Formats: sequence, C-alpha cells, structure tokens
Amino acid sequence: MKRLWAFTVTLALALGACFTPGPETSSPSASASAVVVAPATAFDAARAKAHVDYLADAARGGRYSGSAGYRDAATYVADRFREIGLEPLGDNGTFFQHFTMPIVDLTEMSTLTGPGGKTYRPRVDFTESVGGRSGSGKVEAEISAVGGAARSGGFNDFAGANVRGKIALVTGPGAPNGGSSVENAYQEGAIGVLLVGGATLRYSYIPRLQTETVPTLVISTDVADQLLAPAGRTVSSAQDLVRARRADPNAPASGFDVPTTVRMTVSLTPVHDVDAMNVVGLLRSPDPNNAQRAVLVGGAQEPDGSVFQAANDNASGPAVTIEVARALAASRASLSHSIVFVAFAGEEEGLFGSEAYIAQMAVAPGRVESLVAVLNLDVIGCCSHTLLVSNEAPDLQRRVRDAASRLGVANDGTGSGGSDQASFARRRVPAVLIGAADFILHVYADKPAVVEASWLKQAGDVVTAVAKDLASAP
Repeated sequence: MKRLWAFTVTLALALGACFTPGPETSSPSASASAVVVAPATAFDAARAKAHVDYLADAARGGRYSGSAGYRDAATYVADRFREIGLEPLGDNGTFFQHFTMPIVDLTEMSTLTGPGGKTYRPRVDFTESVGGRSGSGKVEAEISAVGGAARSGGFNDFAGANVRGKIALVTGPGAPNGGSSVENAYQEGAIGVLLVGGATLRYSYIPRLQTETVPTLVISTDVADQLLAPAGRTVSSAQDLVRARRADPNAPASGFDVPTTVRMTVSLTPVHDVDAMNVVGLLRSPDPNNAQRAVLVGGAQEPDGSVFQAANDNASGPAVTIEVARALAASRASLSHSIVFVAFAGEEEGLFGSEAYIAQMAVAPGRVESLVAVLNLDVIGCCSHTLLVSNEAPDLQRRVRDAASRLGVANDGTGSGGSDQASFARRRVPAVLIGAADFILHVYADKPAVVEASWLKQAGDVVTAVAKDLASAP
C-alpha cells in the first residue's frame, strides 16, 4: 500500500506480496552464500520478524524504486526463495521478472508558508498529493473555502466564493455525488488546492498526470483552522455551512473568501520509465495430473534524507510469505497443486507489478489461467490482533475466515480493492487481500519495532493453513 514491498500468494496456488523496484542495469544476483536449507515444519515467526528487520532497516533506504536498497531487498528475497528450494520462475532462469513502469517523484521537499512567513512542516502539518490534476507548481495567492468542492447534481459548494486565481481550501464534507475535488476546483479556476486530511502520511505518487496540473497539499485540521481564522471560521463551522446549504438550498451560500495569503510549492520530476522487477518462485507439486494448477501468495526515501522504513507496509508481506513458503516446502509431497510465491513491484503507483505478471507469465503453473486462488498479503505485521479479509471472492474470503476461526484468530471482512489482488479479481481469479484490521502505513513511525512476532505467527499460521488446504484439494 505504498511504493514498498507487498507480497501476494498464488495457487497454480500463488502466494504474493507487493514492492516497488526501479531501474537497474542488470539483474541482481543472489549471493553465493545462498544454500538450500532444511524446510521448517511450521510457520517460523522469529524468522519472519528477522526478515522484517532486514528489509525495513534504514540501510535499505525504504526500498525506494531504483535504489540500491531496493535491489538489495529483491536479492534478499530471491536468496530466501533459493535456500527454501523454490524454482526460479522469472526471466531466463532467474527469480527476477523485469518490466517497464512509469514513476514520478519529488525533486525537493514541498513547502507551505502562511501569513507572516510562518513555515509549516512537511509530513507533520502538510503533505503533497500527486496524480491526475495534482502535480508540480509554485503559487502564492489568497484562499477561498469551498466546502467539499461539489459542483454538480444540484449542489454548488463554490457559491459565495470567488476561487478563480486563488487557492481552494477544501474543508469537506465530501461531495454527495463523488467526483474529484481537485478537478472541480481546477475547473472553477483555482491555481492551487489545499485539502483537509491526514497530513502525516506520504500518499502514493500516481504517475498519470493531466497536461495542466495544480499543486495540491493535504493539510491538518489545525493548520486549516489557522488559515481560516481571519475569516472568523474554523473547519468545523465551514462544514456546518456546507451541511446546512445541502439540506436547504435557501440557506446561506457555504463558500467564502478568506483574507489570508499562502505560498505553496510542489516540485516533481518528469514522469519517466524505469526497469522494474517482480521476484517469483515456484513450489512445484509432485502430482503429475494437477501440478500445472497453482495458488499464488503474494516497502520510500525523501529528498531531505528522511527515510520511510516501511516495516508494516509492506516488509511484513514478503516476510510472512517467505516463511509460509518454508513451512509449505516441508509438505510438498502432499500437495496436489503447485504454489507460486511473488513479490510484486509497483503496487502503489497503480498495480504495475501484478499487471506485468499477468501479461508476461506465459508458463503453467503460473500464468493467470492456471491459478486456483490468489492470497495477497499487505500491511499484515501490526497493529491489531484481528485479521482482515477482502471480499472480491466471497467463497475464498469465507475459507480464510473459517481457517482463522479454527486457529483462534479473530477476523473480519472488508470491501474490495486497494492492492494487487484486484488485478487477478478483474480476470475472474478468486483473490483476496489478507491484512491486519488496524495498521500503520506511509508514516515515519512505520519501523520494525511496530511489527510483533506474536502477530506474525497468528497471521502466518492462517495463511499457511489456507494455502496448504487450497493446494491439497483434488
């Protein structure tokens, strides 16, 4: 759920996770010290935690696309696959499946300056949003508060404000009929957009930008209240105006101009292609009649040098996947179907890794037509003792939840989308996301210390049981 590792599991079954790799001049090579070791007979939580500690160490630099830390992490996972005895299922007899993907990144930290030259702090008071209409820009202008930026379906949150040539402050509540608040503000003439929301996160940078863009920052409620103060308003009172106007069209207009001038900058690289790669390994079934079917089981650095270590999102996914593979290798003789283990790249930017896997994997077991199920592991390392399972495939969701209940692990269902399982669900492959009900992601605090071995054990036992059950079915 970030430009970091997330694992997915596939049943030709495939087990998997996702990560974002970047450019490299040659494939990483597994270290010469990698040797096949005896498989474990059960999920090893201590080893899984050690994998998290390595992958999310600050020395990996957040495993950012194209970085040495990314290649180091990819090689580490490939080495673990090799020592477990998985077959390489990547390019030219390697574990690495290369593909080209676009990326965009900051050239320098974004800035927000308020009245009197007050400087706000990135990742504390504000953070940038990148993708679509939100891109690079440096603007200085007054503010117009525009509620949830609704402008269709009989609603007009812009009424009462003159946003043209100004910075739109979107206080919420959201537009009843959906739509992009940034696009709506742009269409009304705004030259920049401030969105009230979670300001401590680094949101995914989506490398699909409109020809014309405006700088967009997400700001905290406290910052928004400071900027609204000259108009005698707060975020709460601005939202009250919006609700009243939507309930009664004769109520006062909810938009208003604010005599506050701010300066904001977002500086991005051009969108450019990089050579990315998934890491793919196969646990082949010995059953000559069913081995071609499979189950699939499937981690950013800032320009100021600060590192998102990305332990939970998503060093935890590959860490669990590696140890699920180790445990299942001990049961290989009993498997009817094969199991594919994949570390997907490019999930945060738009599921590029899983889409590339589907487009490029031509052999069975492995190719999409051979998959029995996909178990996608994302943000599975903390911060809850309740397992969350998405609902793209209700029967598979029920199967995972039943297994969790049998093992005494609390569990709950959730909606669809949000990670690499969506790529397979669109091809009618039964696929679910498995993670923790409460989680930490996209923040500096996502460090190895937040991931608990005891929880990795519970989650790992469930995934191991489900994958083995799926791969053992006739």
